[in-house]
Amino acid sequence: MTKPWDCIVIGGGFAGLSAATALAEQGARVLALERRPRLGGRAYSLRDETTGDAVDNGQHLMMGCYRETLRFLERIGSRHLARAFDAPRVDFLSPDGAASFVCPPLPAPFHMLAGLLRLGSLSLGDKLGTLRVGWSLRRAKRDYRARYAEATVADWLRECRQSPRMRERFWDPLVIATLNEPPERAAATLLMRVLHQGFGGSFDDSKMVVSTVGLSELYVEQARRFLEARGGAVRLQSSVKALQVERGRFRGVALTNGESVAAEACISSAPPQDVAKYAGALAPTAAHLTSSPIVSVNLWFDRPIFDAPFVGLIGTTMQWAFDKRAFTTPTSGLRHLALVVSAARQIAHLPAKDLVSLALDDLRRVTSKVNSARLAHARVIKERQATFSATPAAEKLRPQHETSVEGFYLAGDWTDTGLPATIESAVVSGHACAARVLEYLRAPKTAAARVAV
Repeated sequence: MTKPWDCIVIGGGFAGLSAATALAEQGARVLALERRPRLGGRAYSLRDETTGDAVDNGQHLMMGCYRETLRFLERIGSRHLARAFDAPRVDFLSPDGAASFVCPPLPAPFHMLAGLLRLGSLSLGDKLGTLRVGWSLRRAKRDYRARYAEATVADWLRECRQSPRMRERFWDPLVIATLNEPPERAAATLLMRVLHQGFGGSFDDSKMVVSTVGLSELYVEQARRFLEARGGAVRLQSSVKALQVERGRFRGVALTNGESVAAEACISSAPPQDVAKYAGALAPTAAHLTSSPIVSVNLWFDRPIFDAPFVGLIGTTMQWAFDKRAFTTPTSGLRHLALVVSAARQIAHLPAKDLVSLALDDLRRVTSKVNSARLAHARVIKERQATFSATPAAEKLRPQHETSVEGFYLAGDWTDTGLPATIESAVVSGHACAARVLEYLRAPKTAAARVAV
């Protein structure tokens, strides 16, 4: 009889692979199951057939405060592939001019305040008004999740008396980029956590971090090799149909191909819509979480369009533009520009050619360089279920890691990490579940459990 695995991990994205490698690092035998023919979950890259360049399914910015993510990358030997910029800096372009948010190396939160004071296109009153945000954060630091449980970001910014121009030029772009929802829908508690984590710590915490390779190349094969070198395994195109539970304890999974796989424990890191199918009774709120889309328009030009590695776009449909050559090494000799629209409900239905035209029109509005550039290639990627919809109502639906079945745990950026649906949230959940599984595996079993085994 085949010895049961110590743990099955369902899902091969950041949450699943961080959990699996954390367990393997401690000597556990782990089997990772992924229903797709590839690893990477909703954070992956593919190779563009025309140019040969790596294309992410959406540009992912990280920050220096992503401690669990950086720990995961260190574990699998990929930390050197993530580049931190020297200082927190975001350049903005709009049809009526440019501005830059640059934080000097000062203790938090003075670095952020100094960066805002330097930000052009805003009045001194607008900038000083952000002190009310800082005061609100400080006052509610210990109980903000309870105090603002029903509030949207728009509600909180109104309470802090942020001006319309301050919202347009700073807060709204930040909120949409980090929460994938507009301020009128996004949960205030999530933005507060982002500000605490990203700008309330050290200067290094605020630095932007990017992958210098395609997103899949950052972690997928490295995690697979790490796992397999320690007695684990990865199985692709393996869909879970049901859990096998005996006397309230997890015993294994039944796959859609009719096979059963036994294990002592299980971490499910699949998206909520998948979990609802095979473990709906253990995560009853999963089916009620809705999603928010992200659209990426990738354009290849024969010359540079921007001087900065990435810019925020104000007053346009496209929200961010990333010059991929500034931090990756493309295969082609072209300049790959990735334009991103978060919370993209209003445009996700448009045909690819219309989205490309829309992106070109936006570029012409903010820079004349595009007029002399030749567009060589374009590719549109739509992630219709990019993240869960981060509303106040959704915050109440996010499940804990523990379930009513012993040995079965829930991971994923949609679980109750207190963070928005980011890479860090996924890895935080993966590591948290791995710690719980290790504790469970090391605990002495009851007499009833020993008989069942």
